[in-house]
Amino acid sequence: MQPVPWTLALLLLGTALAQSQVRVVAASDLQFALTELARAFEARNPGVRVVLSFGSSGKFYTQLTQGLEADLFFSAEDIYPRLLEERGLTEPGTRRLYAIGRMAIWLDRRLGLRPGPEALRDPRITRLAIANPVHAPYGRAGLTLLEHLGLIRRLPNPPLSDLPRPFPELRWEEIPWEGLTRGVEAYWDVTPLRQGKPRFEFVYGENISQAAQMALTATQAGILALPLVLHESLARPGVYWVAPLEGHLRLEQNFVILRGQARPEVVAFHRFVQSGEGRSILRRYGFLLPGE
Repeated sequence: MQPVPWTLALLLLGTALAQSQVRVVAASDLQFALTELARAFEARNPGVRVVLSFGSSGKFYTQLTQGLEADLFFSAEDIYPRLLEERGLTEPGTRRLYAIGRMAIWLDRRLGLRPGPEALRDPRITRLAIANPVHAPYGRAGLTLLEHLGLIRRLPNPPLSDLPRPFPELRWEEIPWEGLTRGVEAYWDVTPLRQGKPRFEFVYGENISQAAQMALTATQAGILALPLVLHESLARPGVYWVAPLEGHLRLEQNFVILRGQARPEVVAFHRFVQSGEGRSILRRYGFLLPGE
């Protein structure tokens, strides 16, 4: 038997190593939950490594349409996996609802405020962290929550065009979020948040994880994802109020295997997320699960 040339051996080794990885791009509200899920999966599947990248769902969608290499995409909203599906960029029949996202108002414990919507009117709350609604579903849900609570009001004539009907009359699902590039105050009246304060401003994170970091280090208040708020990094220094599901844009969080990536280890991780153990981990981090 002829020996395998060393160049071919390295190529085969590299292929084997690549096939033992599961590359995941995911919404940043999954930062803690998916990390634990990946570790649990790796413990049961020696030799398989789950490589995680976190960011905003909208930005990942754009990157995936431009050729970003990944095996699975976890989105904080169903629209982006559906759009990828429509473009033929996913494995047929693999899009699944894995959780319903939940929102919370978080406050620095040192403020001494009772957590809840009225706390945001306090004169000490002069900056509010929120994810950028242009590409972050949790930012969109955050704005719809503030609107539901009467803390912001839609302007009658915002700088938008070609809408099916006046902006104030649009349902949350119909708002052209990706066009809202001028900041919240170009489209909403924030007088209820500004009254009685020397100043007030929104501070935007590129994703919900960045918004949480800004709330923790700079603004002392944020409209954040419950799964992040429950983690000790925010739960210990802060207090929070959980928003009712009907009070904001519904976040039906979907994940999907990307086209050409239905390798055994990828399919196994896809199934593990939906298993009893996977669901238990997601539940522990504050996600509402399908069927519950």
